[in-house]
Amino acid sequence: MSAAQSAETSIQNADVVAYPPAWRIAAAALTVIARGSLLVTAAAILLADEPPTNPLKQMRLFGGLFAAPELAAWCIARAFAARASVSEGSLVLTLRDRRVEVPLEAIAAVEPWSLALPRGGGLWLRLRSGRRLQRALGVADLVGLVNALVAAGVSPGVRTALAHPMAVFTRARLANPRSRLDHPVFKFVLCSLIATLPVFRLHQYITYGGTFGEYYTFGLKAYLQGFGLWWASWSLGFLYVAAAARAVVEIVALAAAAATPSYAIGVRRGLEIAQRLMFYAGIPTWLALRLTG
Repeated sequence: MSAAQSAETSIQNADVVAYPPAWRIAAAALTVIARGSLLVTAAAILLADEPPTNPLKQMRLFGGLFAAPELAAWCIARAFAARASVSEGSLVLTLRDRRVEVPLEAIAAVEPWSLALPRGGGLWLRLRSGRRLQRALGVADLVGLVNALVAAGVSPGVRTALAHPMAVFTRARLANPRSRLDHPVFKFVLCSLIATLPVFRLHQYITYGGTFGEYYTFGLKAYLQGFGLWWASWSLGFLYVAAAARAVVEIVALAAAAATPSYAIGVRRGLEIAQRLMFYAGIPTWLALRLTG
């Protein structure tokens, strides 16, 4: 099998997002609003002397400031989702309504995005004419795409992009994939449920005199609604803690990629282990101290 054929197999039907520049800016802005508001809300709640206790208000803030812009950014990404492949000496981007072909010999350089926005980062293709391809390619595995292009026949000089901090950052992230412990359902649904049970039971004893006090007083509907609000509140609390920890991980990992590229993978591994310990050991310890203190 030739190098070009091997590359065609490795890049065939690779998932990318081919953003027009204006739509990439819009998606990036929405992502900043969503993630930024999540961090600001998390900081306000975690640092407050008396955290807000109204779960309905918390859910409205979460829905309006995070969920809505995050969903809008996701919709933009879906609208410009594409499949990348190598065919007959060209990089082919197959979108919903069009097909973009870029001759491999016309690709002069690869330029990683300076910021991993939106949704994990990507790259620009610089053409030999000096212009950029009028599509910003969002791609999870920047390193893999660059290597596949070189194997397909693009000038090996494009590999200089792999020294860019964002490429090093991407390589370190892919070398330390998320584990099952990081799955949102496990972290924010099941774990928050485990935390909610003793706290809700304590609330029932204090307010109604027994585990099922609210049920006996107001009925099953009120009891389940009350439990649901407590569960939602704790789920959001877990989410805010995880968001703050994730922000620290990504900022330190990016700094390591820029300052000490050779240690970026190891630094990332240590950060991921530390944030899991904080979440799965730190939160239960804090909760136990609060309930027994």
